Amino acid sequence: MKKPISHAFGDRAGVIVATLCFVHCVAGPALIAFGSFSSLIALSERTEILFMLASATIGTIVLFPGYRRRHRRRSCLAMFGSGMAALLAHRYAHGLAELATALVGASLIAGAHILNHRYSRRCGCCETASEKRTVDAVRGRPEPEITR
Repeated sequence: MKKPISHAFGDRAGVIVATLCFVHCVAGPALIAFGSFSSLIALSERTEILFMLASATIGTIVLFPGYRRRHRRRSCLAMFGSGMAALLAHRYAHGLAELATALVGASLIAGAHILNHRYSRRCGCCETASEKRTVDAVRGRPEPEITR
């Protein structure tokens, strides 16, 4: 049986994809301004769809289980949904609105993954016993006594 993807790895992947999406959306118009790069428009359209599908897939795989099993905070799901809606709006926007929706969408998706990671780490249900002892030692909590 396959080992499930850890929430930390999935959240990092989500932040990376959202950041790459933002860089693509910002750098794309700048590169197209140069005449020799104008042939990249068709490739850019396909790449946008891939970024949206990757963001939706990673968000579904990581954020929904994090919400259901760990922290029960709707803010992560609301941020993710708003970010995906902004990226959908980005597909139909023009000019400065295109850049603004890309910034907002990618930022909200990355923020949702960052919050999910923080909330999931705080819950304590995902830590192994040795991780819990390490965290407790760092936070200054006494180690529990073992009775035999």
